[in-house]
Amino acid sequence: MVVGFLFLTGCSPDSRDSTIFETLNVSQDEVVPESTLLKREEMDNKTMRYTEMKIADAGEEAARLSAADRFSGLDDHFTSGLLKIIDAEGHEYRAIYIGGNYKENFSAENEYEKAVLEFYRSKDKEDEKPYIEFKVMD
Repeated sequence: MVVGFLFLTGCSPDSRDSTIFETLNVSQDEVVPESTLLKREEMDNKTMRYTEMKIADAGEEAARLSAADRFSGLDDHFTSGLLKIIDAEGHEYRAIYIGGNYKENFSAENEYEKAVLEFYRSKDKEDEKPYIEFKVMD
């Protein structure tokens, strides 16, 4: 069983952050409920997805595979994402995804938005999106 924590943040210039924090218990046989996904019409160009997950396997390769799986199709609903992975041995990893529709978020306030913004600013804007970064945190 995988336990996922979703932190969905929408930032628009005319309103303060609207935040939804939801805990999901998802087994390998279940699909994540559709209600956790935003429709394209509901999303602005600065919507990000934050997910924390624990995986049953250990090691960087298992964490990278989990990140790739979580980022698959992400751009259909979110412009960026930050994924915190904790493996079976307690090691932490972080992956950041910046999709093709991402626009620089000048009003980044929380640590997750700031991490995405810092990664975005570090990239050469001539590089083709998506931008993906994977880090071992400990």
